[in-house]
Amino acid sequence: MRLRYVLLIASLLFVGCSFKTDNRYKYRVDASNSFDSFKKYYLQGKTRLASVELKRALQSAKEGSDINSIAKIYLGECALHKAMLIDDNCSEYLQIKELVSDKDLENYYLFITGKFQKLDTSLLPKSYRDFANYLKRKNFDAATKALFEIKNSDSKIIAASLIKRRLSRDDIKKIIDISSAMGYKKVTTRWYNLLKTKSTDKQKRVIDKKLMLFKKHF
Repeated sequence: MRLRYVLLIASLLFVGCSFKTDNRYKYRVDASNSFDSFKKYYLQGKTRLASVELKRALQSAKEGSDINSIAKIYLGECALHKAMLIDDNCSEYLQIKELVSDKDLENYYLFITGKFQKLDTSLLPKSYRDFANYLKRKNFDAATKALFEIKNSDSKIIAASLIKRRLSRDDIKKIIDISSAMGYKKVTTRWYNLLKTKSTDKQKRVIDKKLMLFKKHF
């Protein structure tokens, strides 16, 4: 009986320990969750909500005094600007670049700022590697094909922005269809404006009517 009692106490202690939460890196989880919310609101065009979530993400990262986490947020914001077809040299990341120890982050910076020849594509997220390898070889037709094989919609839009001048009218329409299906109103609007640069006067009038409809009803 005594042995059974000891074993029971030991098992309860084990179970108790196994369910303890490690709070040392809770700030990373909080930062990641807030950034995910920021990304969704930003791409949808909900500027006020996006701003709140971005501040929360940065606050969580700063609570952990984690330069790499802060750098990830800055680069993530820069990448979303690219998706929105906004020129951005990732200036906030550059201000802390010398303090960043994660080499993957510098490599991602090279990727989203179009410095393809300096890239180590093996350090990129797997979904981008084929696309980036073709860009390094300046094989833009193959890069465009690889672009549309990227499964994640957000990643696909970001990648498309990096070769926006190389995309055909049909390619741009595909990106518009993707962003529209995701409910990314702001992205859709900006890509429609890019489509206008490759359109006839008649096609531009149709696009303008669509944009006016978005503005009134969505």
